[in-house]
Formats: sequence, C-alpha cells, structure tokens
Amino acid sequence: MQFKSNWQETKERFTAWWEHRSTGRPLIRVWTNREKPLGVPPEPEDFTDDADYYLNVEKWVSLTLNSYAVLEPLGEAMPQLSFNLGAGSMALYLGAEPNFRRESVWFEHCLDGYDGAGTVRFDPENRWYARHLDMYRRAKALLKGTDVMLDVPDIVENIDVISAMRGPQQACYDLYDYPEEVKRAIWKINEYYKTCYDAFNEICHGDGEGSFTAFAIWGRGRTAKVQCDHSAMISPGQFRDFVLEPLRAQCRWLDNSLYHLDGPDCLAHVKALMEIEELNALQWTAGDGKPPAGEECWDGLYRQVKDAGRGLWVSLDGYDADVAVEKADRLVRRHGADGFYFHFPHMERADADALLLKADRQWKC
Repeated sequence: MQFKSNWQETKERFTAWWEHRSTGRPLIRVWTNREKPLGVPPEPEDFTDDADYYLNVEKWVSLTLNSYAVLEPLGEAMPQLSFNLGAGSMALYLGAEPNFRRESVWFEHCLDGYDGAGTVRFDPENRWYARHLDMYRRAKALLKGTDVMLDVPDIVENIDVISAMRGPQQACYDLYDYPEEVKRAIWKINEYYKTCYDAFNEICHGDGEGSFTAFAIWGRGRTAKVQCDHSAMISPGQFRDFVLEPLRAQCRWLDNSLYHLDGPDCLAHVKALMEIEELNALQWTAGDGKPPAGEECWDGLYRQVKDAGRGLWVSLDGYDADVAVEKADRLVRRHGADGFYFHFPHMERADADALLLKADRQWKC
C-alpha cells in the first residue's frame, strides 16, 4: 500500500469494534511524521476564494496526497478524503443555497411550510446534488492507484435538515404548530438520505464496505455517523416523539452507526439513545468552554454508554501528547479497555510507538 501499511489489521479491528467483540486493545488513531517523506510532491495552488475552498476537487486531491507523503497513519488512522458542502448537504439537495465561508457553510432558509410548494421534496436532478456526485467521481478518478479512501460526505438526516432549511427557532415552533407535518417530513428526509448515501457510497466503495467523513470510521457494509444536534433545543419527550423512531429505522438500515452527541444540552437524550439496539457506538463532543472529553466529569456518561454495551469514540486531540496518553490510561483503568476508540493528537514517532506498545501491553481487551 502507498500510505498505510496495516490496512487489513485496521479493518479487522473496526469490524470487531462494531460487533462489540474483542479488538485486542482499544482502537487508536494517531499520526506522526514519516521518517522519510514519500518523494517531493508538487505544491498545490492556493484557493481563490471561499467557494473554491469547498468545490475545487483537484486542489484538494493534491493537498491530500502532499499531506500523506509526509504524515504516516498509525494504529487505526487512515488516509482519507471527503468533500463536504457544509454539515448537512441534504439541505442543498432539497433546495437550499449555500453561503460558503472558509470556517463553515451556512444554508439559506428555503422551506416556507409543509404544504404545496413548501413540501419537502427531493429532486435527483437538483444541481447541488448532481455537482456533489460529480465532484466525487472526479476525485475517485484522481485517487486511482493510491490507497487514499474516499468517504461518504456529511449528508445529515431527520429534524436537523428541517432546522437548516427552516431555521432552528422556526423548527422548534413547528413541533407545536405542525407536529404531524414535521413527522412526515422527517420520515421523507430519512428516505432521501438512503438514496443519497447509496449513490455516494457506490462511488466511494461499491458494495461491501463503507466509510464516513465524520470521525474517521470504516466498516463492512453501510457505515455512517448519525445525529440530531437540534435535540439540544427540545425536550426528552419531543425527542422520543419526533426523532427516536426515525433514528432507530436509520440505524437498522445502516450496518454500522455512530451517534454524534453534541454538547451537554443533548445529554438528556442518552437514555433514549441507548434504547436503540441497532445503534453501535456513541461519539461525545463536550462543546466549547466545557471540560474536554478525557475529564472525570464525563465518567457518568461513559459508564452509561458502556453499561448499554455500546462502543465509545473519545477525542483526546485537545491535549498535549503525554497528557492525552495519561487521560486514556485513566479512562481504561476506570471503565475497562473494551469498546474505546481514542483519537490522539499528532505525536513524535517515538511517542506514537510508545503509545501503541503501551496499548498492546497494558490496555488489553
């Protein structure tokens, strides 16, 4: 392989992790500088503007190949590339227009209601959907002959798409004013999600496996992150009424699912999430201004998830390398090594090797 030497081992560990079997040690994602760069790749061109930053396939492929020529993925880290037109490109496929900013993409509100012209409807000829697929086809051709994995983009599902198209505040009002219409729209959006996921995954992988842009995950079969960030603004009762069953159906359709739990305001829904038997794992984002994921204050959440038999994705990227290892060691001693997928910061080669040796010897599972 060109950039990663242990692909088969990585895929075997991921398969075991999704199935809640022994992975030998926690899954570990860590990057280091190569001892010897793989040639001297040409410098890519600068992006001309914010839209070019998101839409220029050729420049991103060049940047990616340059990066992996000098960076080496260790453990379960993987050379990957994806093209996201914002967090939740489904909104574009359903009629929204993007407002490109380097730090993010905002969607112009486009859903005026749930009747007539405002009905949520997917058009396979939608120009942003067609353009996004074309970007992926071009990237796949450019990556031919490398082992860089092309990932399904961050499509997003359920009420988060309504929130993007309608505005978060109006989407909250809609739960009271148009509850049945919102429910029908959520189920329709999740059906459209299946169509879009399969179209992108066919380009990325064909049959038999899947990988997803968010959180560096791979799996045999359909594999994706799922979410409901809008749940920070709704009650546990509303979550059960509007989100739980569509989310359960989505997890049942996927072969491997990782739930993105975004911030303390979403913690009220963990009990309901753990009732979804088809959900494989949970990823925790503590949120701006909150203690990072390795701190003891989140142990109650981790215990709840592990007691439910789910995998746990924990980012330790925000720490210095030595502190990140200490935090992982504490989590393993407190909760056991099984089920964890740790993301570590970039490390010097000696530190990364020491981390993997420690994991093999002390974090057995």
